[in-house]
Amino acid sequence: MNRGNMNNQNIKIDLGKVQETLLLPLWARAREAEKDNPIVCDTYAKNMIDRIDYDFSQIEESHMAEHQGVWAIRAYNFDNIVKAFLSNNSRAVVVNFGAGLETTFQRVDQGTVLWINIDLPDVVTLRQKLIPDSEREMTIAKSIFDFTWTDDISRLTKDRSILFMAAGVLCYFKAREIEILFRKLAETYPSSHVLFDSMSWLPAWGSNREIKKSMKNSEMDSSPLIKWHLKRASGLQKWVDTIKIVEEYPVLSRVPARNDFNMKEIWQIKIVSLFRFYNMIHVQL
Repeated sequence: MNRGNMNNQNIKIDLGKVQETLLLPLWARAREAEKDNPIVCDTYAKNMIDRIDYDFSQIEESHMAEHQGVWAIRAYNFDNIVKAFLSNNSRAVVVNFGAGLETTFQRVDQGTVLWINIDLPDVVTLRQKLIPDSEREMTIAKSIFDFTWTDDISRLTKDRSILFMAAGVLCYFKAREIEILFRKLAETYPSSHVLFDSMSWLPAWGSNREIKKSMKNSEMDSSPLIKWHLKRASGLQKWVDTIKIVEEYPVLSRVPARNDFNMKEIWQIKIVSLFRFYNMIHVQL
């Protein structure tokens, strides 16, 4: 894989410690796309890697590289659930919290979905250089906790089904912040759907150690990046008692058939699935 061309024509990275983690799944999807039988084929990710001025060898040579397949499987599961939602709600709006450099819209677009990305201004600045908005994809430069974004999208969501998704995002915030978010969504968008992934405490602890080792940002050593973990979706009902669990399953329990997993990856898949360390959660508010 191209480790990042270091020349003045490429786009430089200037992000905070949490925002910089968006490079991890981007790298994972780009590397996956190079395989003969990719779990998810993201050619957009490959193109972005070539345009970003960043030394991706920091990731490739770290322990995080061992989890490359996990990010690919996560993208595969998000794609499948979003596609299923769109098949039943053709005029849906999907709001992608903490969109980073995700290209889910490009992979699942069925021709009618309206897609809204929300992320911090510095991330949006980078994203717009790499993935400009289009007729049915727009990006809002705000924190997901700056709820003025609800005013920004009010006209667009009228009479449409709504799916909020957050891939590898919610874990970076405190439980109180996530509670406020879910209460706001339930109040403002009753009957909407929320799709996200969640770790239990043990993999969250391990991921904090490995992420800090693999990223260059000097602030990585100061405090845990992953702050929120949730073992079961039923735990959300203490915040919003009307929440209905649509689907909940271990991320690694749904993997496309392939024969190039090594023994370590096979055991990782089995153990993480058995103990439900890392789950896909789809709820309706």
